[in-house]
Amino acid sequence: MIKWFPWGATLLIVACAPYAQAPAQEVQATAPRMELVWRVGNLANPESATLSADKSFLYVTNVNGEGDAKDGNGFIARVATDGVVLEREFSRGLHGPKGIMLAGDALYVADIDQLVIVDAGSGAIRRRVPAPGARFLNDLAIAPDGQVLIADSETQRIYSVRGDTIAVWLEHDLLGSVNGLLPEPARLVVTTMQGRLLAVDYATREITVLAEGLGDADGVSALGDGRYLVSEWPGLIHAVSPNGSHATILDTRVENRYLNDFLLVGDMLYQPHWEPSEMSAYRIVR
Repeated sequence: MIKWFPWGATLLIVACAPYAQAPAQEVQATAPRMELVWRVGNLANPESATLSADKSFLYVTNVNGEGDAKDGNGFIARVATDGVVLEREFSRGLHGPKGIMLAGDALYVADIDQLVIVDAGSGAIRRRVPAPGARFLNDLAIAPDGQVLIADSETQRIYSVRGDTIAVWLEHDLLGSVNGLLPEPARLVVTTMQGRLLAVDYATREITVLAEGLGDADGVSALGDGRYLVSEWPGLIHAVSPNGSHATILDTRVENRYLNDFLLVGDMLYQPHWEPSEMSAYRIVR
């Protein structure tokens, strides 16, 4: 067990010892499969998605250009869960929108160096909350206590947002290239583009390494049986076992179809493809 004392106001972090690897054949044999259900185009570098309140459609962020460009080209689309684009540019005036979550009647969107709150009914931008020092805000999550947590992939930080106040929630070397965030009741599950799957205890901010060797890890969702799905940029999805071993269950690199953040709802996985500006739905077969 190794202890670090991070700077600032963050708490003591503990990186726990790694897991024991299971044989690769065993992991692959028990891994779920993914079956394509539908695919739709006419998007513009889609990055992330969240489900509507009535569960009939998805809000999908579209960067529409470079991920760090403040060009005002970014937008949010509405895509039905059966693959029909309902409204390509439902909400406009964003820069490089990435992570998105619905809470009540508002959408919370990570947009480079600010959190943007969007009216979920009209698409109007309600307000923008700057994140001091942020460079590349990426995924976000809503913790059980209601605070919004946002990953900054360029500063090894996770920010917290309460109202119009943004502060650094955690900053640590293990969060280098932090990307995906998944809130659980007692901990926050995190991916990093250094290939790690981590868990951060909300109360103590202790960090546990769950898995390594996941490349440019991006999206993460729980399978519900102690396993996780993790996407690896640009085109892999892995099933990660509780002991840290993992098996690749989707590979789209040859077709140049990017797999970035995704949304898992039951056995349906909704996957925006930054390239070639499409979106797919896959069924998870266990």
